[in-house]
Amino acid sequence: MKGLIIRVNSPGGTISGSDQIYNEILKYRQEEEKPVVAFMQGVAASGGYYTSVACEKIVAEPTTITGSVGVMAGYFVLQELLENKLGIQPVVFKSGEKKDWPSPFEAVTDEQREYIEEKLIGPAYNRFVQVVADGREVLTLADVERLADGSIYSVHEALEEKLIDEIGYLDEAIELVKSLAGVEEAMVVEYERPFSLAGFLGAQTGNILRINKRTLYELSSPQVLYLWTL
Repeated sequence: MKGLIIRVNSPGGTISGSDQIYNEILKYRQEEEKPVVAFMQGVAASGGYYTSVACEKIVAEPTTITGSVGVMAGYFVLQELLENKLGIQPVVFKSGEKKDWPSPFEAVTDEQREYIEEKLIGPAYNRFVQVVADGREVLTLADVERLADGSIYSVHEALEEKLIDEIGYLDEAIELVKSLAGVEEAMVVEYERPFSLAGFLGAQTGNILRINKRTLYELSSPQVLYLWTL
C-alpha cells in the first residue's frame, strides 16, 4: 500500500468515538509513514471534521458541508412528566451536592449550567480547537478560534478559510495521494463492510421505538457530542 484515502460522510457523534478514529489515523501515519488523505462527501462536520484533520490533506466534493467546530450537550428534564403526568416521585440519595448535576428530575439552574460548561463543554471545546490547529498547519490557533463558533461552511468557504486543501471528487483525491506518495500509477482498492443478513434485518427494524433501561438512561443523561444537526 502506497497511501490511504479516508472517506468521510458524517455529521459527527460522540467525543470519544471521534477522538478514537482521529487517534487511529494518526497512529497509521506515524507507524506506516504513508500519506493519508481525507475525502469528504455530503456532510463532514463537527466530529466528521475532527477526524479529517488527522489526515495529511483534505479533499471535499463541491456539495459537501463541513466545519461546525464546537461541542453540544443535551438531555431531557423529566420532572413534570414523572411528577405531574405519571404521579412518580423520584428519590435520589447522593454523597455530595454536585453528584447528579445536571439532574433529569429538576430544572437546570444557572450554577449547574456554569458547572457543566466548566467541566464538560469547555475542555471538550478546547481539545477540538487544538486538534484542528495541530492538524491544519496553515492555520494558527487564533484562526481556528475565530472559525470555531459552531458554524458550518460550504466547501468554497472552507477552502478560503483553509479548513480544506482542495475541492474535487474521488479522482482528485486519488491523484493527490499518488502525488504525495511519489507514484505515477496505482491500483485503487476500496474496503467496504461485508454484507450481513442479520445486519440488514436489524437495520430494517431499527426504527421501532424500544424503551428500556439503557434508552431511558441515554435520554436523561447529558450527552456531550461533536455533532452537527439540523
